Parts: sequence; structure tokens; C-alpha cells
Amino acid sequence: MAAGDSNGPAIIGIDAGTQSIRAIAFDLTGRRLASAARATPIERIGRGGEHDPNEIFAVVMTVLGEVGRALAGRPVAGMAVASFGECCVLVDEAGNALGSSLAWFDRRTEPLAEKIADAVGRERIFAITGAALDPTLTLHKLAWLAANRPEDMKRAKRVLMMADWIAFRLSGEAATDPSLASRTQYIAIHERKWSEEMLAAGGFGVEKIAPLAGSGTAIGTVRPEILAATGIAGKPVVGVGGHDHVVGAFAAGFTAPGTILDSLGTAEAILVAGTDPCRDRRVIDLGVAQGLIMTSRPMSYFISGMETSGGTVEWWRSVIGGVPTETLIEAARGLPAGSHGVVFLPHLTSSPPPKRDDDGRGAFVGLTTVASRESLYRAVLEGLAFQARAMLDALAGVAGIPAGQPVRVIGGSTRNPLFLQIKADVFGRRLIVIDEAEATALGAALLGGIAAGVFADLDAAVSGLHREERIIDPGADRQSYEELFTGAFAPLQETLAPISHRLARFSRAG
Repeated sequence: MAAGDSNGPAIIGIDAGTQSIRAIAFDLTGRRLASAARATPIERIGRGGEHDPNEIFAVVMTVLGEVGRALAGRPVAGMAVASFGECCVLVDEAGNALGSSLAWFDRRTEPLAEKIADAVGRERIFAITGAALDPTLTLHKLAWLAANRPEDMKRAKRVLMMADWIAFRLSGEAATDPSLASRTQYIAIHERKWSEEMLAAGGFGVEKIAPLAGSGTAIGTVRPEILAATGIAGKPVVGVGGHDHVVGAFAAGFTAPGTILDSLGTAEAILVAGTDPCRDRRVIDLGVAQGLIMTSRPMSYFISGMETSGGTVEWWRSVIGGVPTETLIEAARGLPAGSHGVVFLPHLTSSPPPKRDDDGRGAFVGLTTVASRESLYRAVLEGLAFQARAMLDALAGVAGIPAGQPVRVIGGSTRNPLFLQIKADVFGRRLIVIDEAEATALGAALLGGIAAGVFADLDAAVSGLHREERIIDPGADRQSYEELFTGAFAPLQETLAPISHRLARFSRAG
């Protein structure tokens, strides 16, 4: 079927995210046909958390069932899964999950990560994996599971990333794509293969790790019992998916080196496409991560992110009693840049790159009696934009981004026009806003279509999309924000660091 045929088969993308699990069916032009979503099951444990993989898949089945019924017999050609990174599932000989999975942000792994660092050496870890030591990455989760659940590790035949687990349950076949592999700390990034040395440092063998395959590679068809339970018609092919931020970037045209993308969700990630991974030590110094992409061509990417962006906005809304977002936007839009002299440091979980600090703390600075819930809301948006600017500047230093290069933007926060204008002003760059709030699911669906053969490759899949793009240029507040960024926000983290560290120790003692 031609990509523009609205009567052609559907493609389905599954987006397993931190807050919700979505299944969305699209036609071959990217028009949404049906969607369903449920909250992502998680048990919060301190600053970490755990997922039950069976509960995760049960939710996937629920949302697929809703989509299947809504499609009412329209055949589905293919589907793929995007998920958060780092989180892994132990699978036994019979294909069952063994115990719960540590959430991607769980940091109970820190002592074991330090042991691996001592054994291998931090410089050697970077030389192999292209990443600094990071306790949240999968290798350290495996070390934690081996120390705390040794019987599960002993029985495990396979280690799957969460997207791989869902695809495995759908098709019976297992593979991991390079973008998720880049979040494991056991990929040999320059050779594009699993690192036996890093796995051995954690006490594991490569035989338990799923094979690598490019995103969009066909790995099997959906099992008949899944089709019967969900009402999905046809014989859909399951394609290899990937890391949610990267897969969402595909739908926004992240297909060529030099592209910049800002993914605005609960967390925020800024990505820059490249050709080959970098050996420059500044990658570590600036807290920049990098990874691999494989679709129709091998690529690499640089990424910098903060754990809570849209989540920070929702936190502030909850603090002030759940005031509707539209009400806050309308009131804050009329306030001057700089929120009456209040600057917000958005470090609610830790300080993100380029100055990573696990004991960093957030702050409102400059409060006076003029401050209101609306002005502080604007300060929150400005603080998030300033932090993203700091990350983008760091990426520019490593990846060599030209000063005038525009930024493509996707994600749920693109619904906030005030936030977007603030970002354009703070970045001093044109924003190209992709009006597809479900870019991650669309990217996954395109990978499913590639696996099914309805698209020749990712370039063909993206070129056939009918989508709206909005241009937002920097406005009159650009200079004011430049002065505020350099004079107030940029030095704020370092100025507050001694106090933040004391408060962190006080909090742990409490």
C-alpha cells in the first residue's frame, strides 16, 4: 500500500514511559486512528522504585485491546515498542520474568557501581562504553540484583530491556537495539558490540544478553493468542524498537547528523545527531551522554537531560492546589521576563548536567512580597529553560553545533505556548515545533512499519508523514534572558552548593 493510502493497513506504536503506557494506531501518513493509555505500574521506594514486568505487560495488553477494538478489524501491518532506558527484566528458561525490575532512576546501585569503577577504572569505562560511570545504568542494576536476589540471577537465561521484554512477550523473540544498549554500561560503543570486559567486571557473561539488532528490524509476528485477546486484525510484524527519547526523535526528523532535538516530557532530553561516537574527555566533564543509532544507516547521538521537566511544572501546580494550566499560562503571559526578579533553580531530584551533583537542591531566589503563584509559575518555566540552555551549550561544545542551528521540539510540553516562547528567547535559536504530542508512539509505529516492509527505510517513513510544524523565533525578551542567564542563573548552582550539600546530609540523617 502507498504511504498516502488512508485505507491501507494501520501501524501501532507502544510507548512505555515513566508516567504512562500508551498504544496508538496510526495510518501510514501518521494520522492517529486509535489510542489508549494507562498509568505505568510502579512501587516507589525512597528515591527509587520497582516495576513488576508482568504488570507492565498486563497494561500493554489492556491498551492494545482498546486499540484493537477501536480499529474494528482494520488490519495492522506492524508494531514496535519504545521504552525508558536502563531498566531491565530477568527472564528464565520458560520466558517468565524473575522478580521485579529496578526503575531507570533507582540509585540503590551506587555502592556496587563504585566497586566496578574501582575494578575497571573510570577512564577505562569511558574508553569502552563512551559513558561516564553512572549508577543508574543497567550493569549496576544487574550487580544489585546479583547481590540482593542471587537466585533470580542464577535462574536467568536472558536479560532484556523493558522495550525488549514487551516485544518478547508479543512475539516470542528477543533483541536489543543500539540506543537502549547505549544505556547499559556494557556496550563497546566504538565497536558497536557487547563488551565482555564490562560484563565480566559485573560478574556476568555475554551469553545472557539479547543480541543487538537495528531499530526497525523484524524479529517475529504477534503471537496468535495476543491477537485473539486484543482483537487486533492481520498478521502484524514486531519490529525492534528503542529508547523512548531516540524513537520519538525519529518521528521528528532526527535522521541526519547535525539535527538538534529537544524532547519535552516528564523528563527532558536534548539530543544532537552525529556520525560516530566521541572519544573527547569533555563528554565526561560536561555530563554529556552519547549513544548509538542503527536504522537504515549507522549514526550516533549526544544527549543531555534532566530527570524532571514537565514533572517540575506539575509539582508546582500541585503545590498551589492544582490550578488549571491554562489559567496559569494566561496570567503569567502578561508578566515581564524575569518574573519580578525571581530565579528558580530546577534541581528537585539532583543537579543535572553540565554540572552534575547528586546532592544538588532546587531553590527560588529573589523572593519579595511581589511574588505570586503566577510569577513563580513563570519563574519555574524560565528556570527549566535556563537549565536546558546550559545543557545545550555543553552539547554545542562537544558536538560542534553551529550558532544558528534551529532546535526541533517534541513532547507533551509543546502544548504550552508560553514555555515555548521562553525557550526560544533563552536559547536564542529558532524552534521548529512538531505538532505531534505522541511522537514517541509514532516513532515506534514507523519502526513497526519498516519491519513489516510498508516503508523501505526510516527516511521513506518520515518523508511520507503529513504533520504540522510551527516556527517560533526568539522575540523581544531575548536580551533580557541572556543577561539573566549569565548574571544570575549560571552562577547560582555553584553559589548554593555548600548549602545544598549540608541540607542533603541533614535530610539523609533525618
